[in-house]
Amino acid sequence: MPVFKEFDEGSSIGDILFSNPERYGSLLQLADNIMRGNGPIPIPDRELIAAYVSGLNACKFCHGVHAAVARQFGVSIDLLRDLLTDGSNAAIDAKQQALLNFVRKLTLEPGKVTERDRVVMVDAGNDPAALKDLVAIVSLFSFFNRLVDGHGIEGNPSIFGRDAGMLHSYGYQSPE
Repeated sequence: MPVFKEFDEGSSIGDILFSNPERYGSLLQLADNIMRGNGPIPIPDRELIAAYVSGLNACKFCHGVHAAVARQFGVSIDLLRDLLTDGSNAAIDAKQQALLNFVRKLTLEPGKVTERDRVVMVDAGNDPAALKDLVAIVSLFSFFNRLVDGHGIEGNPSIFGRDAGMLHSYGYQSPE
């Protein structure tokens, strides 16, 4: 249930962000850079990570939207479900498992991340630069999760599909 009277059950994160472009405009640029800019993590995996972080944080809106975006990029919904229920059963290789273990730890226990976590990721075959990208994605979605949940925005499958289509097609900045 929305917390602020200007929002309702049909509201989405766009209603928050576009209602105050002076405050949130640079956030959209940052999100577009992190999620669509050049980097060692493929875009479909970034969307999977966004959905995973949001699922771990129990953010219904962001999880719903980013699970739908990840699906549009070809990510299996079964993979996301498996990661959230018992990551050890997920159909991923050791490289991706190390990466997603880091994501889980940074999301749920950020104060316990150590140099050892970086070593484990690199030893599993991940590009060392991927760690910095992971930190950026997890941080961005932890912020977005709290922004949406703090406004009481939960969404529904119709909104998830609509917003996912826009993100898939245009990225994180509004289409001109």
